[in-house]
Amino acid sequence: MRVKAAICREQQALQLALAKSEPLESRRKLAATAAAAWGTEAIEAEKREAGHISSRDKLDIEIRREFAEETEAEKDKYTG
Repeated sequence: MRVKAAICREQQALQLALAKSEPLESRRKLAATAAAAWGTEAIEAEKREAGHISSRDKLDIEIRREFAEETEAEKDKYTG
């Protein structure tokens, strides 16, 4: 499932706040890493929402097309 950019940015902000307020260093590092990951995902989501098609999206489209063709071939095999 693809997450909207706004949700990614909210999660990024939450993790940054945790990274600043957490008393344990290991948890601060984990929250900072999570914030960076949410930031990266937000950038990708913003691109998707702007209409950019990534290579991953192109590959997903191609795979779905191949499955659809195989399904049609199987239906034709039994009905035609």
